[in-house]
Amino acid sequence: MLLESFYQLVMGADDPDELKLPRDSFERRLRDELPNLVSRNEFTDWYSNSTGRPACEPLVLVGRLLLQMRYGLTDVQVVERARRDLGFRYALHLDGRAASPSVTTLRRFRRKLRERMGDDFLHRRVLALATARGLIPDIGLQAQDSTNTDCRGAVIDTFNLIAAGIRQVIRVVARALGREPSHLAAEWQMSRYLARSIKGQAAIDWTNEEERNALLTEEIRDADRLPTLVAALGVALPPTVDEALALLRDVARQDVEELEDGSFKIKRGTAKGRIVSITDPKARHGRKSSSKKIVGFKTHVQGTIASQFVTGIVMTDAGKHDSEPSVDLIDQSAQVALKPDEVVGDAAYGTGANIRACANLGVSILTKLSGRPTANSIGKREFGVDLEGMSVTCPGGKTTTEFTMVKDPAGGVERVPSFKFPKSSCQSCPLVERCCSDTRKGGRRFVQLNAYEAELQQLKEFNATPRAKDVLRSRSAIERLISHLVRMGMRHARFFGMHMVQYQAYLTAAAYNLQRIFTLTKWSTA
Repeated sequence: MLLESFYQLVMGADDPDELKLPRDSFERRLRDELPNLVSRNEFTDWYSNSTGRPACEPLVLVGRLLLQMRYGLTDVQVVERARRDLGFRYALHLDGRAASPSVTTLRRFRRKLRERMGDDFLHRRVLALATARGLIPDIGLQAQDSTNTDCRGAVIDTFNLIAAGIRQVIRVVARALGREPSHLAAEWQMSRYLARSIKGQAAIDWTNEEERNALLTEEIRDADRLPTLVAALGVALPPTVDEALALLRDVARQDVEELEDGSFKIKRGTAKGRIVSITDPKARHGRKSSSKKIVGFKTHVQGTIASQFVTGIVMTDAGKHDSEPSVDLIDQSAQVALKPDEVVGDAAYGTGANIRACANLGVSILTKLSGRPTANSIGKREFGVDLEGMSVTCPGGKTTTEFTMVKDPAGGVERVPSFKFPKSSCQSCPLVERCCSDTRKGGRRFVQLNAYEAELQQLKEFNATPRAKDVLRSRSAIERLISHLVRMGMRHARFFGMHMVQYQAYLTAAAYNLQRIFTLTKWSTA
């Protein structure tokens, strides 16, 4: 009886209750909301009179993009689901035996949508719909945080990285010349670089440092002679060739040092900004915390606290500091009329430079004070700083106005004041043993200010207010929001290249925000 009832269902049936779709399911609500997000008239100029209407309705393809990101599916998976899943077919208006668009059709539409409407088209549309329905009343205070996104490109060791760079140059040049890469590689005596792993092809003793260095030196010298070989072709080549050569030049030198005899070896440590993948050259090493290393990208998110909408989302390489995209996130939210007055974040966002940059946009950054008090010393945060009177007061009640201008320890060109307390005052202070190592040794205490001291003092004043505790506690809301994005697939890049991962982030945010609309309005539409 169960099987008989199932096979009586019509593919793409119009009755969601017959399909057992819950009232608040994404598929059921998407079918009704699609016309509110996009209109068929927006796509009329995409097709000429000679080619006629497209074989697949654009609204079906827009809906498929949202379903893909909502459930974290690949292009192939979402196409298969649209063929077999009755819920998907209902959401996309694929009635009866209507064919589901192919993977090629989906990718072609996605590319055209990006080119004509912009990467953030659906993200902006969904937020506009939420705003029009009054679902985002809490834009004044928003939160920022980040999470790691693993790159799609292969992350490989130095030997294979250089070999992959050489292989890419050969393939790009061969494609431009209309030749087979294997023939061009043989002509240049570089056939071994077409193998998947040069380490698997090299018959050396990997425990022998001299043999490892010899292989590395051969790779670097082959990389060095490639520009000459390309120039000797004597033909005009596309910009992609120069890009591939520049990338090879970078990866061939980033991990090595030259020895006295002209050979090379892998140097200790990791170069700052090290390229980790040939197929994803924007990916980098980075850290989410002191104990957590990441490889690839960071997804930076800004969202509302109570309503839980994503108002800004920015991709950077993993090596970027969390605070660097704060201005970009605020700009994004301003473009959709959701600019906050205040932004709360963790201590990483409380840098003086970030506070000042956001203040220039009219937005206050609110964070905990960075650093922690220690039992063996009294930190600078415990000293009172009067910038107008140019004085510093210690916790023991002693004040000094004596200072000298010194170089900013943060590396800026601006000189900053370094205050010093009289030695006699420090040694007679009851806190002398606790203050710092200098006072414990019979010396005096120095307090050096920051080029952004005014901003840091404002942050310190905020932390001392009764409101600070509740505001800083509300920051955890952004972590819940990010967890939803991660479940939708934002932990892993689905595309190569940071620009495409940024597009993935926009689409994922659009799918999440649309789900949020459904959640907040489910009872009114039941």
